[in-house]
Amino acid sequence: MGVYRITTRFDLSNEAEKRAADYLKSLKHGEGNRFVIDAVLAQIDGDDTRLVEQLRQMFREEIRAIAVSSAATIPVASVEQPTEPQADTSVLDDLKLFE
Repeated sequence: MGVYRITTRFDLSNEAEKRAADYLKSLKHGEGNRFVIDAVLAQIDGDDTRLVEQLRQMFREEIRAIAVSSAATIPVASVEQPTEPQADTSVLDDLKLFE
């Protein structure tokens, strides 16, 4: 048996097709082929187990990427020092209540 090759075109002005094309481009060599084969077989067999597992893996990777990129942009809260000298004396006065 030989190799059967097909060409698939994606309409990049269609958001769903653009996302699919971007995902397939992001896969390592050979992974896109396996993904397409599994998706076709799942459709034929009516068994979406493999496809669902691949989608879960894809979502996990995307969520990790989002979590890492959003963690880098979270501002760190700074502690402000009181600027009024009366704040220090007020705390000291409150401590005297415990004597």
